[in-house]
Amino acid sequence: MTTDLHSVNISKEALFDIILAGLEAYAIKHDGQDVVAIETFAHMWGRTNKNLPFKCYVDHLTPETSAARTRGSVTASDISLELKQDIAAIFGKGFEYIGTMHSHPYLKVEQGEKGEVYEYDAKTIRKKKFYQCSDTDHKSEFTSSTVTVGKRKYSVAVILTVHAMDRARDELDGAIDEQVFEFSLGNLKMWLFAQVFEHVDSDDLTDQDVSEFGKFELDIKKFDDEFTFPIPVSTKLNCEALGTSGFLLDGFGRLKISDKDSLYTNKKQAEKRFWHKM
Repeated sequence: MTTDLHSVNISKEALFDIILAGLEAYAIKHDGQDVVAIETFAHMWGRTNKNLPFKCYVDHLTPETSAARTRGSVTASDISLELKQDIAAIFGKGFEYIGTMHSHPYLKVEQGEKGEVYEYDAKTIRKKKFYQCSDTDHKSEFTSSTVTVGKRKYSVAVILTVHAMDRARDELDGAIDEQVFEFSLGNLKMWLFAQVFEHVDSDDLTDQDVSEFGKFELDIKKFDDEFTFPIPVSTKLNCEALGTSGFLLDGFGRLKISDKDSLYTNKKQAEKRFWHKM
């Protein structure tokens, strides 16, 4: 495994697609479900470099409309990716398959399958790093399609975490570290996270690989029957649009959301209500 810093570069156009896909699944009921705030899934397309360290440039996003989506999981179709890859090949350069994007939706209060109650806020999401890959997310990379650079194979996962707060707060917006950026749209708090995985054959695993494999709490000893392992590698998220301070707050209203319903008040209406209360 190379120790160089790998990078995921997301264009403004791709960021637009990511936000729309994530917020539609968060705020709108889908597939006859009686709840809102479900996960979404998409494939990413763009360009990759030909030399190490791995660098990719995400320019396009195609949401997976056939995915099976719930609040805690999302499952995509392999056939869909095969179809899309053949279509992308027709368009040629600039439409290479890059990896996947999915969302992590969080409400303020959620009820588990056994009736247990979970409470979330932005502070908790930051502290427990709910914006990064879960162990299940990491496990899914075993079967992810890969991109080859030289003799190495890589997969890329981008995650958009969404949480509706009581009111807008943007004082902590910005880069949390090299892999994640926190930003706001009205009272919606979001985190964009990127992780590159290098797929290493079991015979070539180093002690460092074994150590890095546990980054998202997976135990490598439980995967003795695998021949190739997705190792999380050092990753840098670049998105110039997110570096433009404050632009995302402009022109957005307020989203009120609960387990089964949501109500969006546009910016003009939200401002009228604010000044009326004053």
